[in-house]
Amino acid sequence: MLKGENKEFRPAFGGKFSGSLRVLGNEENDGEGLLFLGNYMALDHSRGAAVYLDALKPHAVLICGKRGYGKSYTMGCMLEELALLPPAIRGKLASLIIDTMGIFWTMIYPNTSEMGRLKSWSIVPTGLETEVFVPSGKVEAYKKRNIEVKPFSISIRELSGSQWCRVLKIEEVSPLGILLVRTVESLREKGEMYSFEDIISEIFLDTRSDSASKGAAENYFRAVKSWGLFSKEGTLLSELISGGRTTVLDVSSLENENVCAAAVSILAGRLYAERLEARRAYEKKQMGEKTEGEEFPMVWLFIDEAHIFVPTGRESLASEVLINRCLRQGRQPGLSLVLATQRPASLHPDVVSQSDLLICHRLTSSDDILALETSRPLYMQESLRGYLKKMGSERGAALIVDDHSESVHMVRIRPRRSWHGGGEPSALEPRREEKEETAAQNPDQLT
Repeated sequence: MLKGENKEFRPAFGGKFSGSLRVLGNEENDGEGLLFLGNYMALDHSRGAAVYLDALKPHAVLICGKRGYGKSYTMGCMLEELALLPPAIRGKLASLIIDTMGIFWTMIYPNTSEMGRLKSWSIVPTGLETEVFVPSGKVEAYKKRNIEVKPFSISIRELSGSQWCRVLKIEEVSPLGILLVRTVESLREKGEMYSFEDIISEIFLDTRSDSASKGAAENYFRAVKSWGLFSKEGTLLSELISGGRTTVLDVSSLENENVCAAAVSILAGRLYAERLEARRAYEKKQMGEKTEGEEFPMVWLFIDEAHIFVPTGRESLASEVLINRCLRQGRQPGLSLVLATQRPASLHPDVVSQSDLLICHRLTSSDDILALETSRPLYMQESLRGYLKKMGSERGAALIVDDHSESVHMVRIRPRRSWHGGGEPSALEPRREEKEETAAQNPDQLT
């Protein structure tokens, strides 16, 4: 039993802890496939009983909080817990994180920077087995910094003419847009893979467009080629996803948000389709039919800076797939979606209303709090603002709203086992001894 844990611990927002496991997301879970999130935080900020998240069933999770208060840190904790599940369960799950900030490659290293805090939680620093993928054209830049990565690319054929117009910010009804759509759709109709050279050749074969439009289209596609994200064949989904595996897709080198959204849309759509097929095979197996081949694992898809991909007031290239398929329907075929943002007010409102678990770190912006308040469930006894006030300003503290059990919890997220790459840099780094002394004096403060 952890320090401060007791059977009569009273959670901050009412109710009494009975001594049995507190499992969020699935009250029927009897102790298998659990992700350790942290411990209850009492009103006096002492540490209480352990809190777990169910991993046996799929979930839609929203993590939010202002910068520096634990949003990405919490995502890292969940990734660690999924990777540390027993082999029989872990082998049926896979984790993929879309890393927009370039901070999750550090998970292969143990968290030696928080030794004192980890010790107070009886946790041992441990690096995580991960595979990091980056756009093919950026591989050498990472290797020069001694970061081991693998190439990732999307087949050019995956994008329609209309999507290319949105990526390149070209009006579809303009002469250039009409040429682009006509060219791409003509190639797609042939049903074969094609390269950028094939697109450019097709452009100049077009007899209905002027030379200026053709020249502009060629320049656009040569620029796209230099991004190193698109190729003729593209990376197979099986290279990214397999049972028991944690994969980081680092898209931080892509400055164009439309390009990032296009990549997420294609990946999420493929994951959803694979899980639909796997679910059909599972049902057939339950009926006694024999199925061939290895079953595609249940997937946990993590997306940082989610407001880029599912913004409010407009649609990105990823909005339709993430909201209509992954968020609204993804749990049925076995696809979990974990979205994180520091700007809830910029997030599509359906994300809040459709998430079955909200993990909210410190927020101070009225707009952000109001965005969450709008979808506040009836079982919350008071306003979100009131709960956040009780929670205080401690880094790593989180308000968790569990729609399954219709309950609200104040939790202190556990420290990371692996190295957290999302902390803010300092011009004056403290000596190692000072770090350990600080951690020992303030063991529950997120660093």
